[in-house]
Amino acid sequence: MSGIFGFIGKGNAFTEVRTGLENLSHRGQESWGIVSGLRDGSFSEVRRLGSVFQSSPLNRPYFGSVAIGQVRYPTAGEASERNSQPIVGKFRKDKIAVVHNGHIPKYRQLMEEMGGLFQTETDTEVILHMIARSEGSDFLDKVKRTLSVLGRQAAFSIVILHKGSLIAARDPFGFRPLSVARRGEEGDYVWAVASETCAFHGQFEWIEDVAPGEMVVIDGEEARTISFAPPNPHPCIVECLDFASVASQVFSKNCYKFREELGTILARLEDQKADIIVPIPRAAIPAALGFHDVTGIPYKEAISTVGEIGRIFIVSKEKERLEKVEKKFQINQEVVKDKEVLVIDTLLVRGSTTMALIPKLREAGARKIHLRLTAPPPRFPCYMGMAMAKTGELLAMNRTDEQLTKLIGADTFRYLRTEELRESVGPNFCCACFTGEYPFSS
Repeated sequence: MSGIFGFIGKGNAFTEVRTGLENLSHRGQESWGIVSGLRDGSFSEVRRLGSVFQSSPLNRPYFGSVAIGQVRYPTAGEASERNSQPIVGKFRKDKIAVVHNGHIPKYRQLMEEMGGLFQTETDTEVILHMIARSEGSDFLDKVKRTLSVLGRQAAFSIVILHKGSLIAARDPFGFRPLSVARRGEEGDYVWAVASETCAFHGQFEWIEDVAPGEMVVIDGEEARTISFAPPNPHPCIVECLDFASVASQVFSKNCYKFREELGTILARLEDQKADIIVPIPRAAIPAALGFHDVTGIPYKEAISTVGEIGRIFIVSKEKERLEKVEKKFQINQEVVKDKEVLVIDTLLVRGSTTMALIPKLREAGARKIHLRLTAPPPRFPCYMGMAMAKTGELLAMNRTDEQLTKLIGADTFRYLRTEELRESVGPNFCCACFTGEYPFSS
């Protein structure tokens, strides 16, 4: 799970990519990296642990007219500078760099089958080795053949840097988002590729999403599309629900409006009386406002965030998650005291935030607490690149709703069912973490 960004055209590509990654920092905060291509064919590389915002100043300027980068949350390989992307390799005499958002479930098996020396522990490096070993007639054909094979049982949105060109591609299921944008006038375009449209920071005009089973080749001022596999769209519902920025449009859906709509659906099914509605910031705010619009129950931001703690969901260690929850959230006692509080959230994955906040609300004087979610709690692991692959971390796994209600400490607990979600988004979205029905076999 990560955020990726690529840039090609006039200007300082390194600076453009770093700005793009800062706008994608909610997608990864364990490490970040950028590779920019220079005119002589060499690469300039930077990799750092931690958030792209928190890194120390770089000790020299970086240049180039083409670059790619990633902010990373590791789903394959630990967080380390060695595993930080972009991953760099060689094709004949030329260097290649690749960034990847997604997951290859059988990457360790593929590593063993291919043998050879791997520089990292990441599934992304497998893609480079497969390209190098492919029987394609040229580099582009090798990429096409590799993605066609991988696309049968893997999730990937990738950007490849090779010989001054960018290749952006999505797997046939389209699990992870990837968009293309440009700025300038005809004959003088610069191009950008990003995991989310929020990364274009108002400086680029969104053109299109990279379609499932398609790659977009950007060479200079031109962009062309090549199909490598028949599309079988199953975009990830969690991207729209919670993970993507509310400022983004992913899978042709405006995330803010989508979450607001789910709040209205949740409200129409509600029969519980409450004094105030309180969202858990920040992803649940649109849903809480939608809930308020339907019910008229006063909306109060009684839970506030402090500083730039970052996203709890993508912190990999439980102890660190709990420490960050303690530091990140504050309760406004005057707002909740003696009130019956209806708390709105998006997802209940590990429960770290929820199980810390409900006692805090009670300590602040809340009389009753009713938890409402805009999606079912995940009961099945995700093998497509979301940070839910470890079954032991899923709070709802092997637990009934009654057991969950008691465990999280709420007076009542309800959520939108999968079928109610699908009424809003349509039948094709991947809901495997809720249902256990995966788009591809094990």
